[in-house]
Amino acid sequence: MRGIARKLGAGARRGNVRGDAPASIIAAAFMLIIVAAGAVAIAAPILAFGPSYSDPPAQPRPAHPLMHRHLPTPAPTPMALPPQVKAKVPAYKPGPIPFHDGEQLIYQASWVGIPAAQARLEFHKGPKDPSRWIGEIWIETNPFVDVFYKMRDYMRESMADDTLHTSGVYLVQHEKSRLNYYDVTMDRPAQMVTMTKKNHKGTQSKEFIASDPWGPISGAMMALTQKFEPGKTYAFDVFSGSQRYVFAFEVEKREKIHLSIGDFDAWRIVPDVWYVSDGELRSQAHATVLWISADERHLPLRIEAQAFIGYVRADLIKIDGKDGVESAQK
Repeated sequence: MRGIARKLGAGARRGNVRGDAPASIIAAAFMLIIVAAGAVAIAAPILAFGPSYSDPPAQPRPAHPLMHRHLPTPAPTPMALPPQVKAKVPAYKPGPIPFHDGEQLIYQASWVGIPAAQARLEFHKGPKDPSRWIGEIWIETNPFVDVFYKMRDYMRESMADDTLHTSGVYLVQHEKSRLNYYDVTMDRPAQMVTMTKKNHKGTQSKEFIASDPWGPISGAMMALTQKFEPGKTYAFDVFSGSQRYVFAFEVEKREKIHLSIGDFDAWRIVPDVWYVSDGELRSQAHATVLWISADERHLPLRIEAQAFIGYVRADLIKIDGKDGVESAQK
C-alpha cells in the first residue's frame, strides 16, 4: 500500500495535477452514472464533474473607493441557455419506468483496478405521497482512499410518477474538510431554477431560466425510459450542485460485457457535454463510455473513463429488489 501511496503522490506532482484528483474522478464516475444512466446518468466526459466538487478559488476584491459607503449587492440576472444550445435539446415523454418500488443498485468504483469507493442508489414511492418517486444516492470512499480524500456524499430527488418532473435536488457534499449543502428548486410554470449553496462561509444563490429542467436522478430516469437505437442521440438540461450542464448521449452499438454479477447484452453509449454554466469545464473532457443493459430494464451496468493515470471504472455489483439480476440478464 505504501508503494501505491507513493505512486499517487508522484502522479499528482507530475503535470501539476491535484492530489485529490483520483477521488474527484471516482465521485464523477458515480455522478455520471446518475446523470447519464439513471443509476446515475450520471452524459459527458467524466472529468466534467470534477470542479463541481470543490470550491472555486477566491478572487481578490479591489478596494472600493468609498469604503465608508455600504452599497447593496445587485441581484444576479437569471442565466438562460444560448439559443443554439437550447434548440438542440428536445422535450421527452416518459416511457415505462425501468425501476421497481424499493429497488437498490450497488456500484463499486475502482482506479486502475484498486477498489476505491461505493455508491448505493435507491428508488421508492414517497411514504406520504405514493404518486411521487423518491430517488436517493449515497457515495463513500473506502478506508484506504479516506487517507487521501474522504468523501461522504448524498443526493435526493422527488419526482412525479407520470411526468418524472422534479421539484428540486437536495445534495450534501462532505469531502475532506469541506461540507456543502445544495438546494436546487425548479419552478416549471415560471421556467425558473434557483440553486442555493450553504456552508460555513455563508449562503450563495444563482438563478437560471429553463423551460425543461432536470436533476441528475430525474434526468437519468427519463433517459432510461427512452427507446435506444444505434446512432441516436439524447440530450438533457441538468442542474446539479452549483452547475448547469447540457448532457448528450450517443448510442453507438450493442455488445456483450462481463460483470461480477454475470454477462449482459448491453448498449455502448458515449456521453458528451454540450454546455456548462461556468464555461470552464468542456476542455477537461476525457474518453468516457457507458454501458446500459439492452432490455426493458435499461440498467446502468458500467462506466469507464480515462484518468490522469490509468482509468476509473464503476461497475454494478448488486441489485436488491423485485426481479433482481435474473430479469436483467434475460
